[in-house]
Order: sequence, then C-alpha cells, then structure tokens
Amino acid sequence: MPLNHPRPRRGKLNAEYQRYGTSVLGAPLLWFPAPEAQDDSGLILAGTHGDETAAVITLSCAMRTLQERHRRHHVVLAVNPDGCQLGLRANARGVDLNRNFPAANWQPGETVYRWNSAADERDVTLSAGESAGSEPETQALCALVHQLKPAWVVSFHEPLACIEDPLGSETASWLAENLHLPLVTSVGYATPGSFGSWCADLGLPVITAELPPVSADEASEKYLTALVQLLSRPF
Repeated sequence: MPLNHPRPRRGKLNAEYQRYGTSVLGAPLLWFPAPEAQDDSGLILAGTHGDETAAVITLSCAMRTLQERHRRHHVVLAVNPDGCQLGLRANARGVDLNRNFPAANWQPGETVYRWNSAADERDVTLSAGESAGSEPETQALCALVHQLKPAWVVSFHEPLACIEDPLGSETASWLAENLHLPLVTSVGYATPGSFGSWCADLGLPVITAELPPVSADEASEKYLTALVQLLSRPF
C-alpha cells in the first residue's frame, strides 16, 4: 500500500485537530494528534516565529502528502498564529515566544534579533515578556507538552541552517543526514527562556531544526521527502 497521496489529492489538510489554547488575538491554537499514538511518538513544532514560514508550509505539505493513517507523531503547525498572520517574529504583544518559556534561565527585559539573514548584527528589539511564561501561546504549549508527554520534540526554525541537539541523539543525526544540514550541539549564542531550555529543565529531548534562509517554494521541494519520513518514521 502506498504511504503518500498522489499530488492532485494534496490540496486539503484532512488531519483531525484539537484546540489547545487561544492566542493573544483570539486565534485557535491547534494541534494534530497522531492517529495511532505510540510510546515513541514525538511532537513536531513550527511557526514559533511568525516570520519563519518556510517550515510551516513545508510541514503542512508533508502532512498533506502522507496518508494520515501512517502519521506516527503529533504536530503543531503554528505555535504563533498571530505572528504568522501579521508577519511578525513575535506574538501580537511584541514578545518573542522563544524567550518567554518558564525555563530556569529565563531573563526579563529586551531580546534582539536580526532584521533578516543578511543583516550584520542583532539590533531589532523584542520583549522576553512581563514574566516567564506570561504569554497565552507559551502557557498553552507548556500545558500541551505536559499532557502529551512526547518521547521527543523537533522544533523547526529558520535561518541558521543546522540541526541543534546538545545530546547528539540518533533522531538529530537522522535529521542532519536527511536534511543535509550540519549537526551542532549549540547555535553559538545564549537562548534564555527558549523552548529548548525549558525542555532541558524537564529532561525532555528537544531538537531544533534550523532551515537555511530559503523560500517556501524551494523548501517544499527540497525537504518534502525528509519531512514525510519524519512524520511516519519510528524513532
């Protein structure tokens, strides 16, 4: 039996979803349960930063390509739907969600990022939030992780072109090989209050998959096969 739908049948996302929270602007926060969850089922995330859309679209393409009954892992396509709709890195309150998680290393104040991948320095400011875990999107994702207790998490970002895993796990090695990206133990700078830091506090293995600066059109061709395999492969 084929695993994938033929291309003419990939237009609609037929996966069942559940609501796990509400964004600042009232958008539903949706997760897509694995049809047959296993002990080794993981959680795959995209759209934490609303200006990183290539991974969101490519992950959606992979879900629409794979026949739903073969998907082994849970998915959140858009952690930050307000940011995705408004074209913002942050949520609608100007908070970088990846600096807002209630990790032991959370820091108050401003955080900075590059205007785009060609910028020489990080000089655009956002907030880390009024307190650790202050944002509804952060709170909801934390609750979902506690509910699901996934075996591992893969969180997609852009544009650093690497697979980051401090543990150098088999899953990270597989991703690096199949996405043709280097495997690193650190992105090279501190990430206080990040989702990865919070997961580390919990002892939950998390891999940050950083795509390069790539268009959604190119990413959906270049990475589709690997993401279909990621959704369906036992780890």
